Amino acid sequence: MFDVITLGSATKDVFLFTKDIELKPGLNKHFLEIPFDKKIEISDKKVFTGGSATNAAATFAKFGKNVATISKIGKDKNGDFIIDDLMARKINTDYLVIGDGETPVSDIVVAKNAHMVLFTYRGIEDSLKKEDIKLDFKAKWLYAGPLAGESYKVLPEIIKYCKENDIRIVMNPGSNELNLKIKKLEPILADVDIISMNDEEAKRFVGYGNVVKNLVKLTKSVKGTAIITRGELGCVVMNDEELYEASAVPTKQINFVGAGDAFLSGFITAQIDGKDIEDAITLGSYNASSVVRQFGAKTGIIEEYPKQKVKIRRIKYEKK
Repeated sequence: MFDVITLGSATKDVFLFTKDIELKPGLNKHFLEIPFDKKIEISDKKVFTGGSATNAAATFAKFGKNVATISKIGKDKNGDFIIDDLMARKINTDYLVIGDGETPVSDIVVAKNAHMVLFTYRGIEDSLKKEDIKLDFKAKWLYAGPLAGESYKVLPEIIKYCKENDIRIVMNPGSNELNLKIKKLEPILADVDIISMNDEEAKRFVGYGNVVKNLVKLTKSVKGTAIITRGELGCVVMNDEELYEASAVPTKQINFVGAGDAFLSGFITAQIDGKDIEDAITLGSYNASSVVRQFGAKTGIIEEYPKQKVKIRRIKYEKK
């Protein structure tokens, strides 16, 4: 039996470093300033694997969990690169879907002022269908990350399978699920044990401008726990009885790729180990803070529980 099955994307991430362009503050947080009719020199390049399913699986594997990944990749060199990396991390590849198409690739441009912008080519990723997935796995948890294109339509079938086989479910919705809004997804959410998203996603999905209102609504929609991450402001977590407001771990960030995956997979690792919510928040927070200090979504993943907890304020709350 697997401790966790991760469902979501698997990509090849190419970090391109340049001194010829900048990212500057704009209306939408940042904009990329690229001189036209000019060749842009790349001063360095680093290549890693990425994608929600493989990023989360890497944390689980680091903590000795038996983990497999469900992702769709192509029959190409980039697909082979991902398979080799997963096998090196002792992540089971039996449930990878390998099809006739191109493996997803992300190009991450790192500008001279150290800001980043990510360009994603989804490739074959958005064509995952329920017929592609072998619904014969035995696991304690399903970790469902964002699903591109029409791939999110596999969720009802997989969640039904998990419900019938006593597999707990954690969900980190992607753009397609978020666009449907919370009301349309309530039939699915009723069988989800833990849901997690960032503050902007919660505003979009639930509809309130207030983080606590969004958290309350999310908690009422799922079986157990809701999480809203807030970057440098930390996170808020709510279950049936209490609201937890946690500060972030102070860190110098140079990378944003994989931070959300690192937090949630760390949180679930602690849940698998029977730890309490505060330990789960702490492990997730330290894992995310370590990942953002280095380039690559998996480079900074930690492999042991932190010795010191993050600052957490507990507020009594009873879900009605």
